[in-house]
Amino acid sequence: MNALQQLTKAQENKFKHEQDLLFKAKVKRNRMLGLWAAELMELKQDEAQRYADDFVTLHLRDTGREQLHNKLLEDFNHAGVHRSDHRIERKIHECMVRAVYDLKTN
Repeated sequence: MNALQQLTKAQENKFKHEQDLLFKAKVKRNRMLGLWAAELMELKQDEAQRYADDFVTLHLRDTGREQLHNKLLEDFNHAGVHRSDHRIERKIHECMVRAVYDLKTN
């Protein structure tokens, strides 16, 4: 294997690793968001776990961040929980940062 092939292979491996990390981080982020939202809506523990699982499923269906935001907003409105668009976006961001940090340090 020559140097160019080695470089290409290394770049492919790095890209694959980054995509795997991103996938895992989004799953972890969605679980954290689901549990956070469930707590605000005062769901019981088993309901909270199912709710968090639904958020993981959202990612597995490859919905975008906007759909995630809209689901949170809709569910909060239905449950009578007031959170601004800005606070929801901030929490999505915080959970993603935390998920990436957790995955990189564990």
